[in-house]
Amino acid sequence: MLRGLSILVLTLSPLLLFSQVTQEKQEDRLVRLIEAKSAEKKTIDGKEYRKVTGPAQFLHNNALIICDSAIWDMQLNTVDAIGNVKIIQNQTILLSDNIKYIADRSVAEVRGKLVELVDRDSNRLRTRYLDYFTKDSLAMFYNGGSMVNKKGNTIESLNGYYYGKLEKFLFQVNVQMETDSVLLTADSLAYLANQEKAIFLSNTYAWQNDGFLFARGGWYDRKAELFHFTKDAYIKTTNNEIWADTINYNRNQAEAELFNNIQILDTAQSSIIFADYGRFKQKPFKVLLTNRPSVASYTVEDGIADTLFFAADTIKYYTFPRNEVDSTIIAQSESRFIQSKKDAIGEMYRKVIIPQKPTKIPLQKGEKDSLNNKDTLKQTIDTTSIKFFYANKNIRFYRSNLQGTCDSLLFNSIDSLIRLFKDPVIWSDKNQFTSDSAQVVISNRKLSKAELNSSAFVVIQEDSTHFNQIKSADVVAFFKSEKLSRFDSFGGVSILFFFKEDSVLTTMNEKECKAMSATFTEDKKLERIRYFEAVRSNAYPLYNLEKEKQKLKGFRWLDSKRPKSRFEVSDRYIKPSQISFAESVEKPTFIQTTIYFPNKNKKEPVKEI
Repeated sequence: MLRGLSILVLTLSPLLLFSQVTQEKQEDRLVRLIEAKSAEKKTIDGKEYRKVTGPAQFLHNNALIICDSAIWDMQLNTVDAIGNVKIIQNQTILLSDNIKYIADRSVAEVRGKLVELVDRDSNRLRTRYLDYFTKDSLAMFYNGGSMVNKKGNTIESLNGYYYGKLEKFLFQVNVQMETDSVLLTADSLAYLANQEKAIFLSNTYAWQNDGFLFARGGWYDRKAELFHFTKDAYIKTTNNEIWADTINYNRNQAEAELFNNIQILDTAQSSIIFADYGRFKQKPFKVLLTNRPSVASYTVEDGIADTLFFAADTIKYYTFPRNEVDSTIIAQSESRFIQSKKDAIGEMYRKVIIPQKPTKIPLQKGEKDSLNNKDTLKQTIDTTSIKFFYANKNIRFYRSNLQGTCDSLLFNSIDSLIRLFKDPVIWSDKNQFTSDSAQVVISNRKLSKAELNSSAFVVIQEDSTHFNQIKSADVVAFFKSEKLSRFDSFGGVSILFFFKEDSVLTTMNEKECKAMSATFTEDKKLERIRYFEAVRSNAYPLYNLEKEKQKLKGFRWLDSKRPKSRFEVSDRYIKPSQISFAESVEKPTFIQTTIYFPNKNKKEPVKEI
């Protein structure tokens, strides 16, 4: 008998367990009334209802429903809550005038003149159409809505979701965002409330003051004030257009980092900057470029456009107010500026022909202003912006009429001189210039003079095996319309020139003197040579002249190092301007925010509901 009872218990146990689980599920399915003043049974059209007066409280899926009154359909398992309705679940509060709760679907259909969802971080989402799923703590709004956080930042869209368990909002279709001085629109955007972080999921447009940004993805960290933009990021400022695969921007530090396929179009300086890594700081303005950096500086002369391409391992560019620049740097730069305007051979020649008193070199208006700052400083603090440019290692540059290489380069806007260091080489047409260091004088954005300092050597190619050569302590080359018009040599000049008879090279002329000057015609032909002091000359027929005697000591023909095209300096593709596109994008108007938070941008506090 005991054995039979045991079998019966074992047989019934699964059935009892199933019955208990079924009962628990049935209870979980049903809405429970936990508090009310009364709950009257009503029969309408043959259906039984409970008319609940309150304040009343219902519970389902751990969600508390509070209202002034309700119609409770126990058969359909629904509650129509009316008046001052709240749903509270896990520190998320949903408020409205009326809510229809369908327990079998675990959904609250919230409709009304104003519906508000407040999460645990005090983010307030307002709309008129919202469904809230209590089982998953998920809200879905549509037909427009706006969210404002406790710091007053705004996000609005036509449709969206709230994931209570993740503390995450998802905004879709006509997304518009305002955070401090930044306005933003996007196709879709996720907001992580507990992290105060916005994630841009698709095409994104942003504005700050006069600046504009476009990207296909990224995020914004409100706590750290960090922006991260990816996928074809583009920025337009007053004077610049910036492209990069990835852009990081720290608003607190006013610093930005750019990664891969960087292009910066500087319209004020008529230049384009390229690199695969860049770091920028706004105040004081500093730029560091590495990973294949290069610069293209373009000009238009007589309707003809030309571009100088420049590359190095590292490029730095920064600006300082003049009053913050070291006084020694200013004094040295001003001295170089004055020296760069002198014409030593011209003065020497004028003294030989017509002795006269030295005359002051006339300066242009802008040049006068740049050298009169001492008087200005006595009266006011000079905050004129001074530009500095520095490049280091493996420097190459190319222009249609000028190419070169060196190890390092310096420039500042006080003297407007490009200074080249460590074995610089400059090529212009068939001319090669080398020295220990060199400096290039830029006047009105045009090449006007190049100075070779110490161990200067000029090589002019006659043919594949013969080269005119000038060797001296220093050489100065002058340019007109950026074409070589004259060069002067100083300090123990040694010269080898080859001459033709009937278009055939027949004679080599060897000369030595203290100084010399050579001029060229507009079609680049040697026009005249002048020699000064202690001139010695010898002529040699080329027939059977040893090759060693046809070259001065130290001769080097470095044509193999000469950039033959701009692509040997910078192989970057130049992206076309997107200004017209940027100006065509409509700024956010915040229509939904105007509807749901009408007092947000006024002095009055936002009205609570």
